[in-house]
Amino acid sequence: MIFTAIEVENIFAYHDESRIDLSGCSPERNIILIRGRNGAGKTSLLNAIKLLFLGSKDDNLRRVGFGGTPISKNHYVLGQPGRWYGVFHNESSASNRPARVALEWTDGGQSFKAQRIFRRAGREFTESLTVTRNGVALDGIDSETIISQMLPRELVPFFFFDGEQIQSIADAEIGREQVEIERLLGLSFLVHLINETDSYSKQKKQAGLPDLVRAKIVKAENDHRAAMFDAEAADRERIALEEEVLALDRQKQSLDGERNRLRTGISETDRRRMSGRIAVLDSQIETLALEIAEEVPTDAIWFANLDLVRRAFRTIDTQLASSADGQLADYLHRQFPGVLVDTLGELDPPVALSEDQRRALVLRVKEMLQQAGVDPDFARDPILASLPPRQTKALRDKFLAWSEQGEALAARHVDMLSEMRKLSSERLQAQRDLDDAELTTDEARRHFEALSTRLTATEIELREKSTQITEKRLSQQGKLRRASELAEIIRHEEAQFAEVTRLNTAYQYGIRVKRALEDFRDKRRRQIRIAVEAHLNERVAILLAPSELIKSVRLDDQFVMTYFDTQHNEVARHSISAGMRQLLAMSMLWALKDRADRPLPIVIDTPLGRIDKQNRALLMTEYFPKAGNPLVLLPTNSEISDEEYAQIADKVCRCYEIRNEGGHDARIAEVPSNGPGFR
Repeated sequence: MIFTAIEVENIFAYHDESRIDLSGCSPERNIILIRGRNGAGKTSLLNAIKLLFLGSKDDNLRRVGFGGTPISKNHYVLGQPGRWYGVFHNESSASNRPARVALEWTDGGQSFKAQRIFRRAGREFTESLTVTRNGVALDGIDSETIISQMLPRELVPFFFFDGEQIQSIADAEIGREQVEIERLLGLSFLVHLINETDSYSKQKKQAGLPDLVRAKIVKAENDHRAAMFDAEAADRERIALEEEVLALDRQKQSLDGERNRLRTGISETDRRRMSGRIAVLDSQIETLALEIAEEVPTDAIWFANLDLVRRAFRTIDTQLASSADGQLADYLHRQFPGVLVDTLGELDPPVALSEDQRRALVLRVKEMLQQAGVDPDFARDPILASLPPRQTKALRDKFLAWSEQGEALAARHVDMLSEMRKLSSERLQAQRDLDDAELTTDEARRHFEALSTRLTATEIELREKSTQITEKRLSQQGKLRRASELAEIIRHEEAQFAEVTRLNTAYQYGIRVKRALEDFRDKRRRQIRIAVEAHLNERVAILLAPSELIKSVRLDDQFVMTYFDTQHNEVARHSISAGMRQLLAMSMLWALKDRADRPLPIVIDTPLGRIDKQNRALLMTEYFPKAGNPLVLLPTNSEISDEEYAQIADKVCRCYEIRNEGGHDARIAEVPSNGPGFR
């Protein structure tokens, strides 16, 4: 299989047809360079290629950088005003031209072409995928199946990726799912077979149980699957949000750096004076914030309606004014007089009373109770019914303080908040004064203010995303707890009929087959892991050779990487820089590609984004010439210097440039490999 061309037309940033000729690539000359400035259309090209293999139904492809959930297929293809342009080029609505992406290759002397086309249909769209052989559509063969066999959708991230994002593969918290690696390494059929066997075993296991119990177990299993699905969905959304936070953090750093470059500088004395004033204000704000946090939240709600506070105080005070509890008063008036009269009859010698004397004594005792403050009509406030007398008294004292000192305390709170507003305004003005002192032109000042506005918006979005990440994590934990509870219900119900299960021959055979498959899968995975780990350490030895921090990598059974230094001590994952994580990710991709042995092109957007100069040379000489055939690189105009290009010049088959005047009409043009920027 030899890939010969990629075509894009009227899709994303591309208006007219652009064609990338891949023919002539060989192991000796395997690199296709497609250069473009930021915003020219490199990511559009990468997404178009992904779209060919994945189609619009893919959830991950429809995560377009806002929110944790994918947008609808209609919005993804046709656009969502203010957020997403859509698949169609934004000037194509009037002409009603289709959007398309195509890949051409030869195999066994025959030419093939896979093409995905989108057409507008009013407020809807149609999507089609065709595969032709020698120009004739293949009859009776599902085109989606052909594309899936060529590159299963789980493997797309391993072959078409953004250099700014691939370090996530080296991070276990936001790493690739195990199922993708298993698919890449040919283990997914075992996972599917194990799941089918498990489903069969469960059906046989439940066959001998009473109908009522079986129905309860089936419901619990369905709820368990739903809970696990929701937990996995929350986890995927959290991962997407974390990736967005990383992108926003990079954007924030970029904006802050660009803003700082506008400063021309002032005298060191003035800078110290102004910076010192800002530091004093920061200290005052921090101290006042602690006081406000301690006092205001607990009391402020009561000061909003002091009349209600006073009414509450009177209710509690009235409650405590009585010497007896309401239930006790009711008991004494109903029961105590009769008990007293009966006790007189039990004395030795007994005191005999006539019926009139008994009634008179009962009435006299009730009068004495009332005179002592035990009111027969006393009704305890239901709000206070559950509180013991000591807590009720403490509550009365608190409401007394609020009712008598509320206005003064509220005034103090207002003063503190006013002071905070004043200090914050002074802090903002002091920062503006420092900024103005360092910005010498009106143009620089306007640009600085625009960057500050964007920076503030980015910080707000970062806080919102962080909150959403916490919510998704809590949601996932809640769903997992629910799944655990349901699993316990299933175990409890099945345990009651353990003897029935033990005698169920079909179930026992199913369990044995499942265990045998799991043992084989684990053994096979262990063999593959050892092989991949060996490949990985070979690549790490090449790409991370200058580093003294990481000298070897170990893979666990889930293919998660653990790093070790020259002394064989484990290196903390979060102590590794983003650039080094990218090198580790490339090492992993390289090792997986070697193991997968699929003759597919590799496309890398922004291939050197975070790599320092020393490690760039290793990528140029060691990784790029062997990464793929062809290897399509999408660097920015300044990403590969003339000196760096010289290191791979003899490996470059063809060079292109993305030209995009105005930012909305990209086209790909072939340029000489020894032209400007490529020499």
